[in-house]
Amino acid sequence: MERSRKKKSYNNYNKNNNKKKEPIYYGIHLEIETEKKLLESLQNSINLIITEYKNDFNSTYETITELIKKYNQAKEDNEDNNGSNNIIEVNKMKYPKSFHITTAFGGKKGFNKNSKSVQEFSQGKEVEFKPLGSVIVPGKMVIIPVKPEFSVENEFPHFTTFIGDLKPVQSNDILENLFNKGMSLCDEYNNILDGKENEYIKTTKVLIDDEKFDAFVHLTGNNEKLYGRMKGYYF
Repeated sequence: MERSRKKKSYNNYNKNNNKKKEPIYYGIHLEIETEKKLLESLQNSINLIITEYKNDFNSTYETITELIKKYNQAKEDNEDNNGSNNIIEVNKMKYPKSFHITTAFGGKKGFNKNSKSVQEFSQGKEVEFKPLGSVIVPGKMVIIPVKPEFSVENEFPHFTTFIGDLKPVQSNDILENLFNKGMSLCDEYNNILDGKENEYIKTTKVLIDDEKFDAFVHLTGNNEKLYGRMKGYYF
């Protein structure tokens, strides 16, 4: 009897461990050369912001520039894009483990099967997107909004690049509080998307956790298209 129970327990263990692991979210993965181009577009963006708002933006400019430099060096020291997951921090700002566009979030409850982003997902499929500049909240977040040529569940598709004392998910809140209808930069964002204007450099206030902070925003339609691949991400 004891032997039978052990065999049953072992079989249940194998059954549980052989269960197919599902991704937590779907996203767009970048190869290392594309990451470099993305960060070049960010560097160009902050160069324009520093020209316009030097006195207010100088320390932030130095922090982001140093983060870009260290991030590129960390990637160059590895042969592939998965080789460096060590968090690099400069003046309490750091980069996430990967730069990606989240297209659909499943979490513990699973994906919404009716979501267009879920239905269109195909592991490894190559897709295009265009970086639209940058949104920088000093000490909090550095975000690159994008115009994708694929479906995304978030209203404002983007890369979260560098993070201060916020959670990465709060990048959505920042963009919504800037670009949603009735918000301070709604018209500018839509004009860039629609090709009605080529460029804006603005400073404004953004609401985060019921407190207002300075935000420096560069929006442009002049960047070249970049390429990434669809990927399922696991925790």
